[in-house]
Amino acid sequence: MEYKNFFEEAKKKNITNIQIAEKKTSESSVEIINGRMESYDDGNNISYSIKAEYNGKTVSVNSNYLNSNIIDLLILKAKVTDSLYEDDYLKNKERIPENKPLKFDISNEIKKLKELAKIREEYPEVEKMSFYFSESYNNTRIINSNGIDISTASHICYFSAEAVVKNNNNFTSYDKKVLETSKEKINFEKIIRDVAEKAIIQSNKNKISTGKYTILLDSNTAGRIISNLVNMISATNIRNKVSCLENKLNQKVFSQKLTIVEDPTNNKYPGYQLFDNEGTETRKKTIVDHGKLETFLYDIKESKIKGISPTGNSFRGISTRNMYVVPGEKSDQELIKSIENGIYIVDYMGSMGTSINTVTGAISIQIFGFLIKNGEIVCGINPAVMTTTIFELLNNIEEIASELEFTSLSSASPALLIKDISIAS
Repeated sequence: MEYKNFFEEAKKKNITNIQIAEKKTSESSVEIINGRMESYDDGNNISYSIKAEYNGKTVSVNSNYLNSNIIDLLILKAKVTDSLYEDDYLKNKERIPENKPLKFDISNEIKKLKELAKIREEYPEVEKMSFYFSESYNNTRIINSNGIDISTASHICYFSAEAVVKNNNNFTSYDKKVLETSKEKINFEKIIRDVAEKAIIQSNKNKISTGKYTILLDSNTAGRIISNLVNMISATNIRNKVSCLENKLNQKVFSQKLTIVEDPTNNKYPGYQLFDNEGTETRKKTIVDHGKLETFLYDIKESKIKGISPTGNSFRGISTRNMYVVPGEKSDQELIKSIENGIYIVDYMGSMGTSINTVTGAISIQIFGFLIKNGEIVCGINPAVMTTTIFELLNNIEEIASELEFTSLSSASPALLIKDISIAS
């Protein structure tokens, strides 16, 4: 259904405002296992987030299609909704035309990865090596009954490599992921060799003693932990008193060494987006400044409740794009060499589908990684349990590495060197 007809139909049914966030994705992906292509996909997808005002109420739905049934669903939803919440609808914005869809071809990457799969022959301990690569083009368009028509687009390349090693009838796997705005930025061979070598080391596991350790969270693990801050600084969770940072605004809550920035307007990072799903312009903002919490995150609804401006963080719920820990000056390898007796954590698993309690800040997670002795990675460790809080963890930061790697659109971090954290064998 054409947008013009959609808006006219909505108006006939007494909908006073209607706005659509359209997301188009074109993607090609391939999976290669031991040099053999296991799967290949080309796909195009389109989805819609629609919000509308009916009898003074704003309601919304998500859909993979657009027809008059959606209008009826919005009206029905408004009739059965008690809330009288009134939203804002974009007006008086200059049109941003939709970019011409980016065309791409991953045939060269398929050929390259098949060749690089031969690296496995140099590591006889590796039984299985698998690669996954995808390239996608994403366009978000906001169009409404006030004549608004704006677009923002991004180009994303994702690569993951995994190696599986068998040792005494036990299987150990190690993987690495990276998200970039260009495939030219991905060093496929370096990642593959690193994965193979670490999988071999990790297959020789030792049980560690219970105690307090210096730990090094690798970039992926640190980024996953930092991503939990999004729920802690969501204005909805603050208002509902389900965040451990509820009364911490403008207070120093973390290490002086920790600064966290969100920059959706930086097209060098994969979460690039000029406006959020409500059409609010995104902007670079400091979330944590040398340990001090500077801001909470607001969509239009929460900003109207609070009486302030929205922060441009509505992405099917309050979230972030390109939020990252500001890097330090030392490489990961330099940080490893500085550790006399510590643990290099490369993955973790929480219980009941959650890893960190965002209400209390408590952390109790099963960790996987390596033992470091005298600045060298010497072996893997049997799964252990790290018990701490978000406050202790991010206050005990000793160093922040220089290498920033994104594995999600939302958040990222360099490796973090942290002292005195309790680990139980």
